Amino acid sequence: HTCCRFRQLNAVSAGIKEVRELLEEARHALETDGQRTILFIDELHRFNRAQQDVLLPDVEEGHIILIGATTQNPF
Repeated sequence: HTCCRFRQLNAVSAGIKEVRELLEEARHALETDGQRTILFIDELHRFNRAQQDVLLPDVEEGHIILIGATTQNPF
């Protein structure tokens, strides 16, 4: 329904290089096809500061739509 591309990552196993490659692919798809990318990141709370900083500009500029899944400790 969204006509967006869908990509997913697991924050436990994804490194900065993989995130950058995915973001470059998303920017390219937006420029060439006008198609936005939905990025689903499982275990988002596991991203460190550097990984978060790589994502921030593309989220703020609307190159990707970010959906993150996380867990919360009830204790």
